[in-house]
Amino acid sequence: MSKNFILVSFNELNFDYLKKYNRIKKYKNFDKIIDKVNETFCGEEYKYLEPWIQWPTIYTGKTAKEHGLFRLGDCVNYQNETIFNELEAKGKTVGVISSMNLKNDLKNPQFFIPDPWTDTPSDNSYWSKKISKTINYFVKNNSKLKYNFTSLLDLFLIFLKYAQFKNYPIYIKLFLTSFGKNWRKALFLDLLLNDIHLNNYNKFKTNFSNLFLNGLAHIQHHYFFNSKNVK
Repeated sequence: MSKNFILVSFNELNFDYLKKYNRIKKYKNFDKIIDKVNETFCGEEYKYLEPWIQWPTIYTGKTAKEHGLFRLGDCVNYQNETIFNELEAKGKTVGVISSMNLKNDLKNPQFFIPDPWTDTPSDNSYWSKKISKTINYFVKNNSKLKYNFTSLLDLFLIFLKYAQFKNYPIYIKLFLTSFGKNWRKALFLDLLLNDIHLNNYNKFKTNFSNLFLNGLAHIQHHYFFNSKNVK
């Protein structure tokens, strides 16, 4: 019997700090990750350590100089195959949620929602198009206090369709506290992307899918030096 695989991509997750936080407040799922993590070293020059360069290395198996993708969105001009193309060519089903710097050149993805910084289409379904447009808007306007009414309505409809009921208390907490703690908006969107992925995965039983989560990177960029562990 063939197995299905899910690649969960935590963008810029720092495992050293994850371990420190996990000693303060235990998270059972992170415990499982920490216990089984295998660290690798890319050996790239410092200037090639940006995530929009390193994630294509994972997708293509090529070094930064070999794949030549050095900026967000560069992937739209990339002509070689990625692991997603290769698996599809072998008859495996593929799904993508917000994978950084990855274009949609798949023949028949079960679902494909691009990252907000890449000019590439989603799959042709109504909901994927709506999700792509809405997530793009909120990620690029994360610092705003007021939002377009239409985008808020679309987000609400997406929430009603995809959010798991058991996660409602977390959603409500993140929403209510985001007015004083702006970074919780990013966690709200990550949780919603997780539920969107889970919904699609359970619907299609996808052979290989990638869920890309950027909330932790956003927090590290803007609030890293507020951390008690850093102090």
